[in-house]
Amino acid sequence: MLLEAKGLNVRYGRITAVKDLDITVAEGQIVTVLGANGAGKSSLLKALIGLVKPASGHIHFNGQDITHCSPSERVKAGLALVPEGRRILISLTVEENLLLGAYHRHDKAAVAREIDALYQRFPNLGERRYAKAACLSGGEQQMLAIGRALVGAPRLMMLDEPSLGLSPLFISRLFDLLSDLNRNGLTVLLVEQNTGMALRVAHACHVLELGREITHGTPQQLKADKKLQEAYLGA
Repeated sequence: MLLEAKGLNVRYGRITAVKDLDITVAEGQIVTVLGANGAGKSSLLKALIGLVKPASGHIHFNGQDITHCSPSERVKAGLALVPEGRRILISLTVEENLLLGAYHRHDKAAVAREIDALYQRFPNLGERRYAKAACLSGGEQQMLAIGRALVGAPRLMMLDEPSLGLSPLFISRLFDLLSDLNRNGLTVLLVEQNTGMALRVAHACHVLELGREITHGTPQQLKADKKLQEAYLGA
């Protein structure tokens, strides 16, 4: 198992955002986490990447206990997070943003080749490689955020609401991209409120409510549950 969290609890003062959560991600999977606002999805990702410290529980990645590792140590181990809202640095150029994703890498020639490959995959970014990221559209900024994560050479990429604020065309392109990256070996943990698109690309799904998992299974299993569809999946 590439990623495994057991008995995970995340608290902010007296508020428990994630409650006794178990989640696993096998290598080669796309696993999606669904739920309404306040379900604990973003808190889960922050705990996995090390931005918040779990109150209890353990996190293992690639067979190693990373529960007490720093975010930078987790990135070096092969975890990456594309945060909600993209969080690119709009005062820097496109290329400078991409190079930030490779801060821990020392194979500069390989990084340069990978950035050139990203420009071929995302021609709009290539055309603006020396322009400030502020000039990009919302969809282009999301592609830049994903590219920044990819330059870190992750084994597992986590994405927090990547379709938020994007046009239907860009949303379709985004999920096609995630499927293509997965076919080429990237494991993905996806937090997403666009349940239809998330279920279309996922191999396994977890549904959270107020920090607790209420069910998990394959997309086909979740779609077959009419009550679940009506309550949580937007049917």
